[in-house]
Amino acid sequence: MTPLLSQWTYQAMVHELLGMNNNRVVLKGAPGVKKDMEEVVMSPAADEFFGANLYSNFGELAENIATLLQDYQRESKRNENINSIEAMQDFMSRYPEFRTKSHNVSKHVAIMGELGRLVEVCGLLDVSAFEQELACSDAHAEQLKGLMEKLASPQIKVPDKLRLGLLYALRYETSGQLGTIKNAMAQGGVSPEKVSGAALWERRL
Repeated sequence: MTPLLSQWTYQAMVHELLGMNNNRVVLKGAPGVKKDMEEVVMSPAADEFFGANLYSNFGELAENIATLLQDYQRESKRNENINSIEAMQDFMSRYPEFRTKSHNVSKHVAIMGELGRLVEVCGLLDVSAFEQELACSDAHAEQLKGLMEKLASPQIKVPDKLRLGLLYALRYETSGQLGTIKNAMAQGGVSPEKVSGAALWERRL
């Protein structure tokens, strides 16, 4: 069941919620994203912060990005005090690194902002909590009711409905109402092809 559970690490959330192709993440169309952030590179080999936070959970990530931003703000203020030739020379020697850091900070703030937005609009905290209930507790009647509500909810996205249905089938493969769940999945927007794949559930029984 573990591969079906939502993962809350930075790398996993980027892959799952935004998609990554050849280390590139497309943010075009995301609310509030500037043009130079519409496509960004997320490579642990080239991005020290991403490499250090691949497996940071969502809460830790927010704190680490806040620290990254604070460090950048302190350096920005340092660059405001250019009042001598030596200070100018020092700034110019550091400018390429500072410009790279500026882009990197903007990138992670934009990524975090979009991840946070998707978590909220897709009800992912609620979905994840329900996944854990299905995986760890035995309360069929209550979970069946909760699952039916989520399958009918327009807020829950189709991939999450499919995953919840599969988790239910694995958890209650010998006693669950699989036919009812498959019908509810179809009514909730899961494609006929994916619902028909649920026939594999019955062949396991």
